[in-house]
Amino acid sequence: MVTIEDEYYAHVKRKRILLAGAALVLYATSCRPKQKRRRNELTVGRVVGSGHRYGSTPGFKRRPMFPDKRGSSKWLHEWSTSYWWSRLEAVASNDDPNSLMRATVERKLRLSWRLFLELAEDMEQDQSLKQNHRDAVPLRLKLCAALRHLATGHSFDGLEESFGMSAMTMRRFFWNKFLPWMMKHKYDAVVRAPTNIDELNDVVEGYKYAGFPGCCGSVDGVHIPWFGYKQGNRPSFVGKEKSPTLVFGCTVNHQYRFMYITSAHAGATNDKLVMDGDDFHRHTLETSLYKDYTFELCTSRSETQTWQSCYTLCDSGYASTSNLISAFKYVQPGTAACEWSHVVGSVRKDSECCFGILKHRFRILLTRIYRRDAKDVENLFKVCCALHNMIMDDRGVSPGRGQNTLARLREESAQDDGADLSGTNMHGERVPIAEVYEPVDAPVHSVSASDDGAPEGASESEGAALTQPTQHASASRRGARRTKAQLQNALSTHWRYYKNIHKAEYGCWPFAYKGSLEAHLEIDTEE
Repeated sequence: MVTIEDEYYAHVKRKRILLAGAALVLYATSCRPKQKRRRNELTVGRVVGSGHRYGSTPGFKRRPMFPDKRGSSKWLHEWSTSYWWSRLEAVASNDDPNSLMRATVERKLRLSWRLFLELAEDMEQDQSLKQNHRDAVPLRLKLCAALRHLATGHSFDGLEESFGMSAMTMRRFFWNKFLPWMMKHKYDAVVRAPTNIDELNDVVEGYKYAGFPGCCGSVDGVHIPWFGYKQGNRPSFVGKEKSPTLVFGCTVNHQYRFMYITSAHAGATNDKLVMDGDDFHRHTLETSLYKDYTFELCTSRSETQTWQSCYTLCDSGYASTSNLISAFKYVQPGTAACEWSHVVGSVRKDSECCFGILKHRFRILLTRIYRRDAKDVENLFKVCCALHNMIMDDRGVSPGRGQNTLARLREESAQDDGADLSGTNMHGERVPIAEVYEPVDAPVHSVSASDDGAPEGASESEGAALTQPTQHASASRRGARRTKAQLQNALSTHWRYYKNIHKAEYGCWPFAYKGSLEAHLEIDTEE
């Protein structure tokens, strides 16, 4: 007779036998040598953490771009039959500068064909950009894609079909090669301040006609939308624009050319702090080229007074230093000071005009930029400024000649049919359409620096005040404001006599640009 104890011991014995068998099987499996899989059994997946570029999760498999094709064609784009390559070849084979195809390409790229060829040839001669792969996309087509991206702000995914190359190829070329190459080889040669007396005289000559002898530029800040800031740092980048931006301090001349651009600052940074890192304005105070420059201001219809040291025009938001001249802050309507303040606002709009032309020419500056590295955005803005100067010099644009540059750019944008801009990528997936970012309108409350002069009893000169210790900083500021106020009064007096001299000579009041006078005289001659 089987007892309960016998059944229990039998159950334990069977359980031990099963566990021993399972352990034996696991041991045999782990000790068995692994068989090498054949090549056709290997997966094409690229796992994150490996040295391969594709994949985002374990087990990810790369999809061919064109699965209906065979061989390497299923992975490669047909750039040779793309929309833009056919047009580049058509323009290159046609020497007629007035052809419709050439005019269309120039309008879409925002620069002349001759300037495009110069950039392409310079890049092709650079060994760092040399391409050895037989299936590599031509450098000129990549350059065309980079310029088209700047002109429209459209995503690279939406440009895949028209250029016949992947968004990754265009993105890597744009950020890693095109922008660094332009900064290294073109920026310093194009965006620069006068370095000798002849160049400085050319810049000062335009302002001298407008009634501001000795002026060497106009300075102001420009904001570029940027949404690549780190989480939690939004308040540092939200300033008067009421949206996250990067601000740059720009100095331009009277011919709408950029002369100096500061590094990128957070959008909430005050103009005074941006000016602290402005090398151009430090040079105007310290270098002999600007500090020893002399000019004449009228004190009567027949007498003049000699002044020394160049200055720039600005608004009242900048510090009260002797080389930054703004309009009077408090004036009575109808007085000479009020009239001169209006003239200052009319002449110093050079910077505002440059910003408007720049943003309408390169509409990427009007869109949201999500690039994480602010240095890349700084290079982007500076390259746009360099291209702006190159285009203005190539076209020979002279303000005041009756050519409305901003209106022409708006017309170019309106005529852009957008045939090369797609709302989907090569996979058929929707991509963001480039749209102008318009922040919410809100009243702007800016803190302006006082332009009032110091009391007559202040006897410290500017040079002596700047050498005082830190505890006498207020005395230094009083000396700077006093010198600035003196120059403001002298320029106001000069304008009162200069406008009458100009009217007696030409029969009209002075224009803001000398080109306007030349155009006016040409019209009178024709009539």
